[in-house]
Amino acid sequence: MGGDPVVRRTARAAAALALVAATACTTPQADDRVIYVATGQDVSGNDLYLSLIQEWNAAQGPGGHRAYLVTLPGSADQQYAEMVRDVQGGSPEYDVINIDNQFTAMFAEAGWIQEIGSGWQEADGAARAADGNALTPVFREEVSRSVTYQDRVYAVPFTADVGMLYYRRDLVGPGTLTAGRSLSGILAELAEATGDTDVEHLYIGQFAQYEGFTVNVMEIVAAEGGSLVLPGEQRLADIHRNNAEHQALNLIAEGFADGTFHPAALESTEEETYVRFLSGEAAAMRNWPLWYRRLLIASTEQDSGHAPEYAVEALPGALLGGQSLALTSGSPDEEAALDLIGFLTGTRQQQVLFYCGGYAPTRQDVYVEKLSPEDAAQLCAEYGVTGEGAWHAEANQFLDTVRLAVDDAQLRPVTPYYSQFSEELSSGLRQLFLTAQYGGAAAVPLNTERLEQIRTEADNALYGR
Repeated sequence: MGGDPVVRRTARAAAALALVAATACTTPQADDRVIYVATGQDVSGNDLYLSLIQEWNAAQGPGGHRAYLVTLPGSADQQYAEMVRDVQGGSPEYDVINIDNQFTAMFAEAGWIQEIGSGWQEADGAARAADGNALTPVFREEVSRSVTYQDRVYAVPFTADVGMLYYRRDLVGPGTLTAGRSLSGILAELAEATGDTDVEHLYIGQFAQYEGFTVNVMEIVAAEGGSLVLPGEQRLADIHRNNAEHQALNLIAEGFADGTFHPAALESTEEETYVRFLSGEAAAMRNWPLWYRRLLIASTEQDSGHAPEYAVEALPGALLGGQSLALTSGSPDEEAALDLIGFLTGTRQQQVLFYCGGYAPTRQDVYVEKLSPEDAAQLCAEYGVTGEGAWHAEANQFLDTVRLAVDDAQLRPVTPYYSQFSEELSSGLRQLFLTAQYGGAAAVPLNTERLEQIRTEADNALYGR
């Protein structure tokens, strides 16, 4: 959209009203004092994104800027596509976008988002590190790296994510399940623990055709001692029969062929996976940290005499995820937008997101300066969130688990062509897993020639070829 800025802002206001009238924090103004923030769904269930936006608005005073939250509809891939559409024209409708970290390089390379500089530091009160990186004194190191492209920071970490393994403690018993084990070792332990139960499937993850598929496959390969993308080389590993990568892909195919992996996983995203695990259809689940809070709350609502006990540990081979706030290059409200970003990524706001919504923090201090269950309950009550005693009792111990998982997690390939790479990898491999599911043992082991063809196509996409 181009043309007169007032006309453009009026059009933006109309579009925002159409998208989120039910949850709007204020009526958009047809001038440049409105900061439009585009984000995917707040899955906490407590409208925390909206509450924080409202809090910033209240602090601006009469005549000050107002932020307006635009919650994009559809799946994560559809939300990503809408953000790309918005910024491509050079005159974006949104000032701040909450993007998945793996797309930072793409948006930066295209010039769609600005390098984060002194404006954010001043808003946050942060000092620049000795290496020049504005984030490293404040945020976890791996999280900071995930929004850095060509030694420049292009977004401020908002929420962290890392692969976690959830499992039925009532079936497995005390002690850790993952320590020193590959995924195949974990599955063997689960098989022994569930042998006399009516649990039909051992494992469920996200294998629908979207970004979750790529993450799940890369994590399993890493958990089996391989690496689809060679560390430090930004190219895919060759796949030969009996090497670690081939064995890991066969493990997935065999899992779908014999029912070890829940067959619905090939059509499941995070929410669907959670629902099936909660209903007892699998002994273990791969998912992001925020689902632990929901799992605890949901389990306390079940019959206490029959409710299963759940445990969570860092997933072997876990990848780092998360979302970060970026300033679009066409925003006419840079100073106010950076102030908003500084506010939303502040310590207290990160505490709200974690203790009242389960979102893993990105800031160093939130992992250290923990809130007691009583203080957490009081903080959340200020945002209308109550009745989460079961979660608050476990939150700090869980926070330690998440911290270790985040620090040990691998980054996804940092490339402007990550989206193309992910699409090539998922479309090729997913078809092989579908064939294994319906073909049974006859469909595995996977054909190495076809795997190498998929590897070549994904490797070319990694470099935009």
